[in-house]
Amino acid sequence: MIEQFTVESFKSIQSAKLDLGQVNLFIGANGSGKSNLLEALAVLSAAAGGKVDLPSLLWRGCRPSGYFQPMFRGSDQDASTRLRASDASAFYDVTLKPSPALRPQAWTYLEEHWPDQTHQRDCNSEPHTGLAALSLAMAGTAGPTAGFLKSLAEFCIYSAETRMLQGRSEDSQARQPVGLGGGNLIQAIQDLLSQNRDALETEFGECVDWFGELVIIDSRAPSWRHLELGFVDRHLRSEGKYQFLLNESEVNEGALYLAFLAVLGLHPDAPEVFAVENVDHGLNPLLAKRLMTTLTSRILSSERKRQVFLTTHNPLVLDGLPLGDDRVRLFTVDRDNKGRTVVRRFIITDKQREMAAQGWTLSRMWVNKLIGGVPDV
Repeated sequence: MIEQFTVESFKSIQSAKLDLGQVNLFIGANGSGKSNLLEALAVLSAAAGGKVDLPSLLWRGCRPSGYFQPMFRGSDQDASTRLRASDASAFYDVTLKPSPALRPQAWTYLEEHWPDQTHQRDCNSEPHTGLAALSLAMAGTAGPTAGFLKSLAEFCIYSAETRMLQGRSEDSQARQPVGLGGGNLIQAIQDLLSQNRDALETEFGECVDWFGELVIIDSRAPSWRHLELGFVDRHLRSEGKYQFLLNESEVNEGALYLAFLAVLGLHPDAPEVFAVENVDHGLNPLLAKRLMTTLTSRILSSERKRQVFLTTHNPLVLDGLPLGDDRVRLFTVDRDNKGRTVVRRFIITDKQREMAAQGWTLSRMWVNKLIGGVPDV
């Protein structure tokens, strides 16, 4: 798990140092730099994986951006980017030269550091290849440093799209157990139903009042096989073996997104460290609050130590956070008077505790500009 993350000279971020928990939620105005923070972590992940180029960044969920260096007035457009992640027993620190704007070439490694290893690079020593990844491949995956680098290299940013959840569009960023846009959802749910049906259906039952049962419909033909995900609505009439079924193309988007988050929270092949952009996904506010509580519980109770990074614009998501647990962290993201991203961890004050005792929720404090992370409009 990443306990501390440092970013220098990346997009809108001049400098940021974050002390992280297992569940980390970032709130802020549109364009404040929340996605840039996640993408900085994706760049570090790609570096730990051995190469930073457009395919490796897209595979981790980055946007196909044309620039990575700071672009503010007075900033050094030739500045290198430094990224560092660490836990109690391992770290990975890399300094990179980003590819020029709008040129899809690999980034250059300038320096790499990890425990007992320091490598300074020049243009004659494989400048586009990460030596930490090479060392890991040669040494195997034993030990805390290898485990840390492996989990870091597998980091990705999920951003579900309805047509991919429905299986109507191909997910170009396919992964196991589910693609970054939600592809392969039906197969992932089928896996969960065979492994942990009770937990999955309990999760649905607590969040969706009409939910009755999940069903996988297996349509076999001589030359092809087609799976459908069926949702039983307990209020609708019976039709054959089941009550009326809504398949993935007919059910509401909220139910599909709940299935998507359930896969990330419950599936044994889900990554140890990952991010979800816009975790509220345009859901009903109370459902978004409930989903935050459920996802947080799944991450914190997992047998393997897992970590998630989330962004949201829905105030009710905050009310689903158990901030009394230090493993859960809330960060506000703003822009300073020079346009640079500023990230602060929210620590509740005595005054805010008094307000909470009087009925003020975190969501109410946020929209009333009492904790930061809101535009000045």
